[in-house]
Amino acid sequence: MTWINRLKLWGGVLGIAALVFALTLLFNQRQNRVASLTASVDAPTLIVGSSYGGVVTERYVRQGDFVTAGDKLFTLSSIQFQQDAGNGLRPISTEAYTLDPASGTITYKAASSGYVASIGAEPGTFLASGTPMAVVVADGERTVTARFELEPTEYGRVEQGAEARIVLPNNQTVVGRVAEVEVNASGEGSAITRVTIASDALTNPELASLTRRDTPVMAIMDLRDDGWLAGPTEDVLAFFTKIGLR
Repeated sequence: MTWINRLKLWGGVLGIAALVFALTLLFNQRQNRVASLTASVDAPTLIVGSSYGGVVTERYVRQGDFVTAGDKLFTLSSIQFQQDAGNGLRPISTEAYTLDPASGTITYKAASSGYVASIGAEPGTFLASGTPMAVVVADGERTVTARFELEPTEYGRVEQGAEARIVLPNNQTVVGRVAEVEVNASGEGSAITRVTIASDALTNPELASLTRRDTPVMAIMDLRDDGWLAGPTEDVLAFFTKIGLR
């Protein structure tokens, strides 16, 4: 056997060994990821409620409209409020509503910027005190609430701050971190784990239509790698990240 053939042989052996090693690391990484059963975008909401009973006389917004803090939402005419004002009560206007004792009207306003998710008040309808008039989803903070079914050994490897990927409805993936973990036993030996994932990418204005409250998404969470390949796997992934392949 010539030296050239020997070099080719050893080169082939080393190439196969490197490929097997890389595939083993990839398989090990895949074993340390779990996909959610269900997941959806969550956001803080503000419920606009009528403080006095009365008749809605004006509606200034529609469902889905974007509002900024201070924008008018509804005007309500209340005999109860007018009577209280006539009896000497002097309630004070706030950033959420403006009171007009002379006409007995209350104009409700948006307390923060966001979009109108639902409307429960229409002109001409009577609303009792405390009735929700609208739900405004606040602009800004967004998280994903995901449910995972985990075996006991898997649950023990869930870590707060672990990396997670969020797959949006258009198949775009954004990276987040595990912010909160809550577990409930399923009764069949596994645990239904509720995980809150935070990601700054969810507040990107370019993704606004894909990150509205209750939008269904998929979440993939990393589990802590306790195996003997944990070190080599992390080193290889760090190298791929450094050269821009990950």
